[in-house]
Amino acid sequence: MTKLLTGTRLHDPGDLIAAVPHLIGFHPTDSLVVLVVQDDDIALTMRIDLPPPGVPHRVTDRLAGPLSRCRAANAVVIVVGGGSGDPPEDLPHDALVDEVDDALHDARVPLLLAVWTRATAKGESWFDYHDVGTSGTVPDPMSTALAAATAAEGHITYASREAMAELLTPDPPEALSRRATLLNRRAVDSPPPPDGTVPPGDQELIHAEVIRAATRKRPLTDEEVADLAHALSNPWARDASLAYCVGEHAHSAEALWAELTRACPTPERAEPATLLAFSAYIKGLGTLASLALDRAEQAHPGHRLTELLRAALDTGLSPDLLRDLAERAGETDWTNPPADLD
Repeated sequence: MTKLLTGTRLHDPGDLIAAVPHLIGFHPTDSLVVLVVQDDDIALTMRIDLPPPGVPHRVTDRLAGPLSRCRAANAVVIVVGGGSGDPPEDLPHDALVDEVDDALHDARVPLLLAVWTRATAKGESWFDYHDVGTSGTVPDPMSTALAAATAAEGHITYASREAMAELLTPDPPEALSRRATLLNRRAVDSPPPPDGTVPPGDQELIHAEVIRAATRKRPLTDEEVADLAHALSNPWARDASLAYCVGEHAHSAEALWAELTRACPTPERAEPATLLAFSAYIKGLGTLASLALDRAEQAHPGHRLTELLRAALDTGLSPDLLRDLAERAGETDWTNPPADLD
């Protein structure tokens, strides 16, 4: 789910299709994209893999939760790929579009427009599902005002979901093994405090590395990875670090969490991966959040914060609620945290 950057306006179906890669972070293939439009702006974006023909699916069920919070809005449905059909009369997945239209009607979110396009690239044709003969072409997604706005905000638009996933590919096994050995030593030499607080030295370390991530040109060393992973293995230190997912250091913090997701061994990888998922979720980058949660679940099955974030993502919880939690984390004294923060 994605909120459009404030002040950016979109005008026609081609513009909307060109916006999709920047809204979700990558150029989708074989996807159903639902844009919820409110006050002439895009308030929410949802992307779901197209189901194979004839295979039972739960696409409309997955839309129900997010749509229930979108009253007084309208929707645009964009189908990307999924077959060639015979445009303009015969478009792929027209039955699925009808199902989605029914789900939108049940949620009292009227469907403004439903279109199909083969891809979200410059010059691709689009066709209207409900107005045969209405069609157009997609402008260059990299030359739009939204592309400039997202680039200025430090967002990257990837060529594909697979390219985005490569961001989180773990480092080579020998590097992870070296760091695991260092972490084992730190666990013995510096066990977590028994009172559920964050040692000041750990807070200072995390803060300094978040700041340094904005200008650092080299990868973290094994020692630096081990120090940060050990600090974040304290759940209170990790929760305190949620504060960096908003505010002036959010971009550098996200870069640090992504690097640590690649660099940390298991099970410690779950902590930065969950922080990355939290950061991505707040920005509306649902796919990146899901990929990061995949890494966290693989590293530490049953990880509590990972499970909570997965449930939030699956039910379409508003990113604003997580933003509020991050802001509360920034206002908390983690040397004496309140028992009711959760």
